[in-house]
Amino acid sequence: MKQTLSSLFIMIAMSSVAQKKGYKEDVTSIESIGKAYYEIVSGPIGQKRDFDRLRNLFHPQANLVYSFWSEEEQKNKLMPMGIEGYIEKLDYLDKKGFFEEELYVSNESYGSITQSISTYKFWMEDKTAEGRGFTSYQYFYDGNRYWILSMLWMMESEKYPIPQALLGK
Repeated sequence: MKQTLSSLFIMIAMSSVAQKKGYKEDVTSIESIGKAYYEIVSGPIGQKRDFDRLRNLFHPQANLVYSFWSEEEQKNKLMPMGIEGYIEKLDYLDKKGFFEEELYVSNESYGSITQSISTYKFWMEDKTAEGRGFTSYQYFYDGNRYWILSMLWMMESEKYPIPQALLGK
């Protein structure tokens, strides 16, 4: 009961922040959330990212998990985090200039749940890195807005190339 009340309070507070800062349009559809996400993480060197806007996209109890192949251990591993842990990892974006663009997306919905598969490309303004990745999103519609409930992603590698069918070609 205590956890439910805490979650409800957080959701109300986040909704209030969203309305005050003009983020309400970001959560009216799955497409608007995707557009907002790429706008938030992308930008040139020196451009601060709006992490309040990013927080607004994610449910307070969202799970964000990075999957990667560990050469050292010769197995796939997971790096789970919440939205604050994710934001800590994104703190470098304005220092190097980072851009991300969606290549392909496919959505399947039933009731209040949408599963989305998305591939993307990314690059650093300073040319230190570029690549592609794959993300699985789970969205929840509460009757008023959409939330990213979970995000699981991994970078493309020689071991795991992204299939052509998922590159929008």
